[in-house]
Amino acid sequence: MPIIMRSPTKIIAFIALLFSVQTPFPPTFSASLFTIPVQAETLVDRQAEADRLQQQGFEQVQKNRQFDAALESWQKALTIYQEIKDRRGEGRSLGNIGYAYFLLDDEDKAIEYLEQDLAIAREIKDRQEEADALGNLGTVYYSLGNYTKAIDYHQQSLAIQQKLKNRRGEALCLNNLVTAYRYLGEYAKATEYEQQSFAIGPNQEEAAAPTRLWQLFKIVERYGNV
Repeated sequence: MPIIMRSPTKIIAFIALLFSVQTPFPPTFSASLFTIPVQAETLVDRQAEADRLQQQGFEQVQKNRQFDAALESWQKALTIYQEIKDRRGEGRSLGNIGYAYFLLDDEDKAIEYLEQDLAIAREIKDRQEEADALGNLGTVYYSLGNYTKAIDYHQQSLAIQQKLKNRRGEALCLNNLVTAYRYLGEYAKATEYEQQSFAIGPNQEEAAAPTRLWQLFKIVERYGNV
């Protein structure tokens, strides 16, 4: 019986074909399939952690008056938002850090961070955050005794709050303007804004639009009956 000689080339080609059939996609493509979900999961986790730190900071201020601890929480949140390129979260963290420095009596630092918050709010066209940042800058300048500058910021904030129909934010701006004008001895102006505040006062808690303006009573709490 004759011996059939098989071509070595065909055997090699057949083995190569089997190998290729058993490997449906190259390793680089396979790796990308696994890395995409991991990256997405990591992004969600980091976002959740930053949000948690934001809330933690507020609790540290409101419940325990731990201003240094709140500052640390908000700084950590800021770092995460910057890493994941969340500009809105970054801006709000900057505003919260400004708030912490205000509570720690470091008005210069408060202004520095609030101005960064304002810049980002304008960049991403977040009108509510812009209004709140302006109002909070007004509050800091008010605490420094610069009532003219405080009025300028509160009036800018008021205009946006009115445009957004945020009645609660509008009322807070009006109250701050009343106090600033009284300090300047401009009682007619103070009365004008006070009347506007009274007109919307009963309805301000019904407003659904959020605001992160610092209320006047928080200033009174720190500085006594001003």
